[in-house]
Amino acid sequence: MFKRLLIYCMIQEIFIVLMMLLQQPFSLFQYINLSFYIGFFTFIIGLLVYIMRSGFLDRVHDGFRKVSRKFKGEEDNEFSDTPLSELVGIPYLDIIFSSLIILASSLVALLIYYL
Repeated sequence: MFKRLLIYCMIQEIFIVLMMLLQQPFSLFQYINLSFYIGFFTFIIGLLVYIMRSGFLDRVHDGFRKVSRKFKGEEDNEFSDTPLSELVGIPYLDIIFSSLIILASSLVALLIYYL
């Protein structure tokens, strides 16, 4: 888990540095903004994966799948009874923790900026 968490944090930080290189005036304020946006976006993705894995959307997904099969005239296959929570296999905890680390770095940079 720690290795994956470190990889997710490094990917986010590399993305922040690449975005800063595209915009020429380097400043702490620019880092604060970019790290907050990327951390918040990643946090939302982690929460969406958590909601999908929790089974909350299984009934909705099953209903849409049945309706679309009737409209298209398709028959049931081996994946038709698989709930959405079993189809999504992404570990959400690492994504959420890495985004919280990036958001914490944004908060620390914000405190440094205002002090």
